[in-house]
Amino acid sequence: MNNDDRDTLHPVTATEDHVMATHDAYERPSLAGDATREAKGMFSDGMKHPSTKPVLTGAAVGAVAGILLPFVTLPLGAVAGAGYAFYKRVRP
Repeated sequence: MNNDDRDTLHPVTATEDHVMATHDAYERPSLAGDATREAKGMFSDGMKHPSTKPVLTGAAVGAVAGILLPFVTLPLGAVAGAGYAFYKRVRP
């Protein structure tokens, strides 16, 4: 690079907005934020939401497991199955 090229180059600087956007892009979203967003979507869209059917299937599988396993009741199994399926939808 000769001296003539250095005179035509402009310094590159990052603005505060650009630095924050880049930092946010590499930051992993929180589990609570993702779960809240997913639950709101499920409640607002109902059966149209892509996570509703797998979570209901997980609840059904958990309920069957709750019937078959000793010391586990049907509601506890359903909640555990739905919770596991919901977690796997949020964090695959």
